[in-house]
Amino acid sequence: MQENWRDIIADRLRERNKNESARFADIIHYNNRLFDTAAKLRQENLDLKIDRKIRDSVNVSGAGGGGGTTFGTDVATITNAQIQSLEKKVLAQQEELTDLHKRKGEHSQMVITLNQKLTELQRLLAEKERALADQTALCASLKEELDEMKASHVTIKDESLASQLRANTAEDKLRAVQDENTKLLNLLMEYKSRDAEIMNKENDKFVKEKKARIESELERAIRDIPGPSSIGADLDRFDVDGLPEGVEFKFDAHDGEVNAVRWSPIERIVATGGADRKVKLWDVGKGVCEQRGVLVGSNQGINSVEFDTTGSMILAASNDSASRMWSVVDHRLRVSFL
Repeated sequence: MQENWRDIIADRLRERNKNESARFADIIHYNNRLFDTAAKLRQENLDLKIDRKIRDSVNVSGAGGGGGTTFGTDVATITNAQIQSLEKKVLAQQEELTDLHKRKGEHSQMVITLNQKLTELQRLLAEKERALADQTALCASLKEELDEMKASHVTIKDESLASQLRANTAEDKLRAVQDENTKLLNLLMEYKSRDAEIMNKENDKFVKEKKARIESELERAIRDIPGPSSIGADLDRFDVDGLPEGVEFKFDAHDGEVNAVRWSPIERIVATGGADRKVKLWDVGKGVCEQRGVLVGSNQGINSVEFDTTGSMILAASNDSASRMWSVVDHRLRVSFL
């Protein structure tokens, strides 16, 4: 590759030299012609010098002898004519030589100018060659970077495809998990609904059994009550004012059935639990029934309530097989037993 571009540059230099030489062809031709003319003029000048010496010798010989007067006169006439002709030629040649010298000076100046331009062009060519070498190196570097980027692009593309496949696989797994989760939720809801139905049935059964038990106990109590003749002798042993003569408080404690009632051991507080999943506290110490708080947190109906010995905590059992404990003061759920 390096020898190749060197050959290309050499060919371009030869072509440039050829083109530049073609521009100066006329100058070179006139210069060669000038040298030829100068050589010719030197030869003619030499011939004139020879003729002049011959003429001088003839004149001397004519002056020495009388017999040769006529011949000397003819030779002088011929020589004068040749001298005049040669002087004309010399003047013409001198004029042409002056013109050629003038043109030579112009051409020399042109050659100097062209040499300066050639030097400038050579300098520009060297700069262009350096720039071309830099650009070639930069092109090679960019090509290497491009190859690396192509390789990186292929790698990234492969990684992207692999990531896409992993993402698709993860989406399929997620979809399968979501479907399974939906099935499990539906199954759980079904189980919960079944459990709720079972607990509701058990609650209804318990309520019915409790109601039947209370009714049977009432019936037995009614049957066990003695008549007026049997209790007449024992009336002196009872305080008539201590027997309840009617209902002292009657209020709607819950939305639905009331399943449990318990007195507080230290205050005139009554706790009630009902089918609405709430435990309510009632103050009956002021002659009226006033609600003191509502304890929430149960998932099913309340079937039993109980205070501790200090009256500060209350425990309730519900139909979801759980027991929960609240504080009476702030009505907060403290413990949940499942």
